[in-house]
Amino acid sequence: MTEGSAPRHLQVLAGMLGLLGVSLAPAIAAPTAEDYARAERVLDGHLRGKVRNATVLPNWLDDGRFWYRHQTAQGSTDYLLVDPRVPSREPLFDRARLRVALQAAGATDTDQVLQQVASVTTAPDVGALQVVLRSGAAQGLQCTLPAYRCAAVALPAPNPQALTAPDGQRAVVVRDHNLWLLPARKAPAIALTQDGEASHGYGVLPDFALRGIPYREGRLQPPPFAVSWAPDGSRLFGVRYDERHVQAYPYLATAPAQGVRPVLHQVRLGLLGDAEQVRDAWFVTDVGAARTQTIPVPDGWHSLTEAGVLGWSRRADKVYTAIMRHDRPARIRLVEIDLHRHTVRTLLEETSSTRVQLNSYPYNRAAVRVLPGRNQVVWFSQRDGWGHLYLVDTASGAVIRQLTRGAWLVRDIVGIDPEEQQLYFSAGGREPGDPYQRRLYRVALDGGEPVLLTPEAADHAIDAGAGVLMGGRDPQLLAPSGRWVVDSHSTVADPPITVLRDTRDGRVVLPLEHADDSAVRAAGWQPPHREQLLAADGHTPIYATVYLPPGYTAGGRYPVIDAMYGGPHVSNAPVGYLDATATMNPVARASLAQLGFVVVSIDARGTPGRSKAFHDSSFLTAADVQLDDHVAAIRQLAARYPGMDLARVGIYGHSFGGYSAARALLRHPSFYRVGVASAGSHSFQGMYGGGIHGMDRLVGGQPVYADGSAVRPDATAVPALFQPLDNSALAAQLQGKLMLVYGDLDENAMPALTLQLARALNAANKDYDLLYLANQDHELFRNDTYYMRRMWDYFVTHLMGATPPAYELGRQHDGA
Repeated sequence: MTEGSAPRHLQVLAGMLGLLGVSLAPAIAAPTAEDYARAERVLDGHLRGKVRNATVLPNWLDDGRFWYRHQTAQGSTDYLLVDPRVPSREPLFDRARLRVALQAAGATDTDQVLQQVASVTTAPDVGALQVVLRSGAAQGLQCTLPAYRCAAVALPAPNPQALTAPDGQRAVVVRDHNLWLLPARKAPAIALTQDGEASHGYGVLPDFALRGIPYREGRLQPPPFAVSWAPDGSRLFGVRYDERHVQAYPYLATAPAQGVRPVLHQVRLGLLGDAEQVRDAWFVTDVGAARTQTIPVPDGWHSLTEAGVLGWSRRADKVYTAIMRHDRPARIRLVEIDLHRHTVRTLLEETSSTRVQLNSYPYNRAAVRVLPGRNQVVWFSQRDGWGHLYLVDTASGAVIRQLTRGAWLVRDIVGIDPEEQQLYFSAGGREPGDPYQRRLYRVALDGGEPVLLTPEAADHAIDAGAGVLMGGRDPQLLAPSGRWVVDSHSTVADPPITVLRDTRDGRVVLPLEHADDSAVRAAGWQPPHREQLLAADGHTPIYATVYLPPGYTAGGRYPVIDAMYGGPHVSNAPVGYLDATATMNPVARASLAQLGFVVVSIDARGTPGRSKAFHDSSFLTAADVQLDDHVAAIRQLAARYPGMDLARVGIYGHSFGGYSAARALLRHPSFYRVGVASAGSHSFQGMYGGGIHGMDRLVGGQPVYADGSAVRPDATAVPALFQPLDNSALAAQLQGKLMLVYGDLDENAMPALTLQLARALNAANKDYDLLYLANQDHELFRNDTYYMRRMWDYFVTHLMGATPPAYELGRQHDGA
């Protein structure tokens, strides 16, 4: 027998076990407490914000220059001034000279004041600036540069509950379900509305926003919801939601933080098939007269919440927005609302047998831009099978021309050059390579082919910011003149590089920042790998991002974990550096890799970011087509990474990902062996419904019951279209190890959904694990260290076959 060879009977046994999917390759060492500490150091929450100078948010000045915040290696903030015309990048001020000027004006803690630049404006003298620095809650110092003269000024105290007017002096807030005006110069507040009431207020965060409990308790105090100022500050326009008739939904805090008696919380939440859903109407408020009038939404239609106000007319007397209805076919309309006559005029209408959206990613801003100077609207449509832009005449509603076309997707409208009449937008898939990498283009409003402005094969994070539902702001990366744009680009392996570009030809005018990722590297984070694969149909390209364990070798046998979301809202596999270091959902991909797992995320058919047909694969199938693609993709990845052990494949996910993780074990029991499903939407008939914010809009359309009605005829009725999507119906197919996780105050994925699946598993006599988290809401997967440790332990125990170490997250991170 040669050295290293095995006896014949062991070789035969190895072959037999190989046929059964069992490996005799050297086992991966069980994780130790030190491994857990290393995994904790690369948790997403610990790495978020640790890539220094990863983004540049420009603050544009009237003369074309801009300033931005720069983080020093010591962690303090510097301020830089950029002049694109020179071009130059230099400190906004001389710190030593400004410190002397601040002291002369009475400032004491000048180091602190120098970190608090509140605003910068151009001064009357050519090239001069006025810099305002905050020195207290309502105090500041205004300094003129380059003279370095400072004087004390009063500043409004920051108020996160206020919606500031365009003049920056006034604001509106919500008090007792009504809108109140906070005038300038500390004048008394003025009530703008009078008839607001509980569940039917003005600017009140509605319960369908799924934050009803913290809102009622005062822990969440946002600015007025679905309310917008007119550009001239003369009026307010908004949506008033009526939830008074919606049935109350109970949440029971069984183990409250205070006392022993369970606490009952009730929010207004309409479920799929409920007879009473949220109602809505528009309102317009004349701020000067404190007079508010209602404008009805057309009968059978609803305001499209994520659209908000799409634009105003030149005289601010008309508002453009979108309305929709989600029966078959689903329809969306661009409408013009006359705020004087209180009339609603339809400009155009789109229809679809599946979904209607104003962006392939519904959480992003609507890819629509009103052009009041031209009496036109740039409109996003998927009418030709891809998301593209169309120029529409606001007088007739006719499409003047299609601005973009082809087998690629427009992502966001970045801005308009008002003089050159150029439209700037980001898109994916037009250039060879990864279709999820965004590039910037411009196209003439009067016709012509798009011009590529960002040639680097990377993800160019030039976007319009998060949409209305996410509370984001436009980062204003494009100069108001349209002449310059700030571009940060990266890959999963290369940290962001930020440059200033000339939008005429894409030329780099000035390098701005090379992001410093030394902190995340020092924490032990390793870049993942990006892979192109084929879907289960054998021909559709799909993409994955793969996190390998430290020291991965092709000869090892590493258990595999599928990190999945699966909802039709977002793509899941990171394509840029920041998302790769600190992912949104699910988290802990890099951490699980540190523990010895190969972790994969896959953007399969049914997710956004590609063609309409690609996205529509999840309509009426939820995660099923995606899971078929995941199985096919993981098998292909194993051929490229031979260390992946396909006899030990697990999956985890949160929210829609919790639904997907449980469904993976139920639909593919011979492939997925272990799953952790947190806050899963396990039955859509138990989820929120209706035309305003119902899951049915994205998953399967308006429900149709056996009697042909969209209203549930009795408590047990389930629409035929949604019956196959219920995880409880597959409970008898469970074979692997499944842990269900829920928080008792989760308004996004109600605890009842998890417990109803548990009931079905009980009835099927199946073994499973159930983790209850007291007083937790939907953010449990980001903020609950106990859940995180239990999730790691579950995979170590049941997928790796090892004993987890004794370790408590949250206590040893800093010193480990």
